[in-house]
Amino acid sequence: MNNKKGSVIKEIRKIRGISQQRLGVLIGSQSMVSKIENNKTEPTDHTVFLLCNALNISFEEYFSAIFEKKKQLKNSNSCFKSVLSRQ
Repeated sequence: MNNKKGSVIKEIRKIRGISQQRLGVLIGSQSMVSKIENNKTEPTDHTVFLLCNALNISFEEYFSAIFEKKKQLKNSNSCFKSVLSRQ
């Protein structure tokens, strides 16, 4: 599976200082977090919703990072801008 979804989630999680275990509690399963971060599974729409809420990011920010849109984000979240700039 060749995608950036897992690496984006992992990087934002680490920047936020949230453990994989804690994120797992927030979305339902630590195992699922691990599989997503290691690109072994695709998150469902509902899981993306839960991840965005848990990581305090918008859908726009999430998809901008995945599809490498370099536009100015409405929310000047320096944490998220650092993720975009590394891609």
